[in-house]
Amino acid sequence: MKKSAKMMLMGLGLAAVLGGCGAKAEDAATASKAPQGESVAEVESSAAQETTKDPVTLTYWQHSSAARDEMMTELVKDFEAQNPDIKIKLEFIPEGDYSQKLIPSLATDTAPDVFQIQSGMVAKLAEAGAIQPLDETVMPADMIEKEFVPATVNGLKYNDQYYGMPTDVQTIILFWNKALVAEAGLDAENGPQTWEEFFDWARKLTKRDGDALVQSGWGGKGYIPELLSFIEQKGGKFYDEATGQFVFADDATALDAIREYASLYKDDKVYDTEFVKNWAGFRQGLIGMMLGHPAMIGNLPQTAPDLDFGVGMIPANGDSRATCVTSWGYVASAKAPSAEATRFIEFLSSEEVEKKWTQKTGELPARSVLLNDEELKQDPKVAVAIQSLEDSFVGVVQTPALNTILSDSYTEYLKTDRPLEEIMKEAQDKMNTELTNPV
Repeated sequence: MKKSAKMMLMGLGLAAVLGGCGAKAEDAATASKAPQGESVAEVESSAAQETTKDPVTLTYWQHSSAARDEMMTELVKDFEAQNPDIKIKLEFIPEGDYSQKLIPSLATDTAPDVFQIQSGMVAKLAEAGAIQPLDETVMPADMIEKEFVPATVNGLKYNDQYYGMPTDVQTIILFWNKALVAEAGLDAENGPQTWEEFFDWARKLTKRDGDALVQSGWGGKGYIPELLSFIEQKGGKFYDEATGQFVFADDATALDAIREYASLYKDDKVYDTEFVKNWAGFRQGLIGMMLGHPAMIGNLPQTAPDLDFGVGMIPANGDSRATCVTSWGYVASAKAPSAEATRFIEFLSSEEVEKKWTQKTGELPARSVLLNDEELKQDPKVAVAIQSLEDSFVGVVQTPALNTILSDSYTEYLKTDRPLEEIMKEAQDKMNTELTNPV
């Protein structure tokens, strides 16, 4: 499954996107000989002063987490020291508010110069003129194609031009609370290897006081990349590349996979909506297991320093450990000064910075060479995350609009008695319509 060029962000309201601004100072020519009464040195000094420019200030936005924000703050200090002609103004925005703040800004003067965006949004934003291609004099296309994992950069290309570079690559891996697992008499060091074991663990790790849930075996009612991974492993067809259409509601195997995946919630009640929310509950020691991104490898020690947790591969179905890849990219808005913005993006996607980013945040590097970096693999948790890329596929629901449609529909199935077929057919129709909507 790979992302079609038709998979673009819809309904952004970007008809009035600003073009490039950032005027360049004119070159001043030094006179070949000094005017009467002035020395050549004085003329040259005067010319130098005229051509001295104030540093260019770039605004940068990213969706926030403790580990990522701390890392970016450190990186900006390094970048500014290496590039005294550029200053970076940082803004960290909570993930839940990020798209709601970013998208409207792109049609105004308030847009950031450089920002992070889900890779599935790049094509539509480029088509709308909201973002600009990278300056190839700074980052040549042939270098990008040679040095990065293809899956991480393919979605950042539009009309044969690269509009961004990957911030990371994310898979789905398994996290568990070692203390709760040991207390239940399970293997706290290795975790469940198959979905059958995972389902069994989730039930055994669930505790109730009467009707009240006091410990959840599995803290999640269905993050979409997790669900896509399960469907893929079960052999379901979610998206038809040939037609550029979603087909999961017409595929019996995909529907059966969704039904099975939801059974832990609907039938076994290992989690409920009134219980403490997923990752918050895991941090508090109230949830036994979570499926999620490698980014949590860096986030959890910062937000829950006393939590002893294990990390393992996503459970397998037979020989398949297929895990859904998602990624974000660094891009520059249309108004940003091109060369300076691209230089900042080049720095952020450099081998040295990507390695630091992985070590700090747990997020996987997009540079191919780092996937074999022995120093990174010394961290057993990071090594597991890197290994997960071996059986990965690119997810196709990488825009907020598409994700919201599917997530809301899946949640409706969990919480109501409406037939799954009916709910998913509505979701499929909405998602296919979303693919063709103009900006």
